[in-house]
Amino acid sequence: MNVWLNGHILPLEKAHISPLDRGFLFGDGIYEVVRFFDRTGMAMDAHMRRLERSLQLTHITGFNARDLPSLCEQLLQAENLRDACVYLQITRGVAATRAHMPPEHIQPTVFAMAHAYGALDTLTTAAPISLSIQPDLRWHRCDIKSTSLLGSILPMLDGRAHHADEAILIRDGFVSEGSSSNIFVVRGNKVATAPINTDPSILHGTMRTLAIDAAKQLGFDVSIRPIEESELAAADEIWVTSSGRVLASCVSLNGNMFGTGKPAKMACAVINCMRLAVENLLVKTP
Repeated sequence: MNVWLNGHILPLEKAHISPLDRGFLFGDGIYEVVRFFDRTGMAMDAHMRRLERSLQLTHITGFNARDLPSLCEQLLQAENLRDACVYLQITRGVAATRAHMPPEHIQPTVFAMAHAYGALDTLTTAAPISLSIQPDLRWHRCDIKSTSLLGSILPMLDGRAHHADEAILIRDGFVSEGSSSNIFVVRGNKVATAPINTDPSILHGTMRTLAIDAAKQLGFDVSIRPIEESELAAADEIWVTSSGRVLASCVSLNGNMFGTGKPAKMACAVINCMRLAVENLLVKTP
């Protein structure tokens, strides 16, 4: 396996990062995950904008978010991959000593890796996913795609008792998001997802935006609004969107079968619409 580290493609076993890296010591870094189909990045512009925003909000300098497509292409070529996920991590870098306040003019550590993922024709139906409901105890800047993910890992571990793949996080009686995803709730023909611009506890999900566009295109009534926890049990469908999963449909909630126990009808329609949008993009991409 080859990886990208500070401007170089090299075998994983030769990639070394200092134990004084602030990403290791403090979780002082950010990341992005991009899904590729036939070497075309899904929602690449949105990923670049989000990466740039995370860099600005964390005051991490030394990397240009506009270099993301080129970096990914080099890594995919080195790994001979066409359908893949690329993980990019940028930490603040290495300092001489461990101190909470970083020194000025520190050089970031840039690391990326790629692994094979399903081709576009695998998105013919929404994947099934089991969910648990957990309290949202994370910090309040979840709109930054930070590598400090312990607050997301703990509720997923708590959900293991229900054999859950993902946790729906509740803050002050309302759905914020999933541990590693955005959440949609469907009742009848109405689709709802929580707002992002007014709540820093919710990440600007790239697949969230594509799912909203697809649902509107299909004629569903889409609203961006706060979602009460009580709406989860009363929902006809619950969707989960993320770069890796694209869109998944809840089949189990807190250990109990949800709906029919199979991916729901509207979820499957939306992911098919999203797939067609990507197919059109691939046709237009030389």
